[in-house]
Amino acid sequence: MYSQYPQPPYPPPPQTPRKKPNYWLVGCFGCGGALALVAGIVIIIAVMASSGDDSEGGGSAAPEAAPSASAEDVGGGQSGETAEATEDPTESADAPSFSEPVEMVAESVEYVPSPLANGGDYVAVQVTVTNKGEAPTSITSGFFSIENANGETVEVDVVESAGQQDRVDAPELAPGDSETGVVVFPGTAEPQTITLSNLMGENLATAEVA
Repeated sequence: MYSQYPQPPYPPPPQTPRKKPNYWLVGCFGCGGALALVAGIVIIIAVMASSGDDSEGGGSAAPEAAPSASAEDVGGGQSGETAEATEDPTESADAPSFSEPVEMVAESVEYVPSPLANGGDYVAVQVTVTNKGEAPTSITSGFFSIENANGETVEVDVVESAGQQDRVDAPELAPGDSETGVVVFPGTAEPQTITLSNLMGENLATAEVA
């Protein structure tokens, strides 16, 4: 048997309250994403720069050093130069030689002042030099020296000797020829020996002064 009173309607189901979005969380994720993107770009740029440096370093590698000359090559070059120097002829076959054997005789003579004399004491020696070699040689008054009675070595007075009327002057004395002339030395001590030298200072001949 039904009730005389109607049943009240069912109440509506309760609504679930809508959650509010966490805007601060979204903001944090947004900032983090931007930072991550910037960091990624920086890393990519750094990698590209590093790759470029490596490429440049590899391209600018120092060239290989040229092989050094061996001792045999150096020795061969020197030998070749020596051979060429040996094979080269002298400037002239008739050029004067300063090492040809010579013979010399000497005697004291009276000193006669030359037009260039400016006073002073001198002794004079007359010499005769003969070329005993096979090539011309050079004999001039500047190549003489004496040893006097005091044991002193005295060099020739070139100016006074050049002013002598009978001076020694044979720049190219032929083989077998002789040159006679007077050479003058400063001082008063009598000359005992006279020596003829070459341009290198080597003694060619020494003779006693009569």
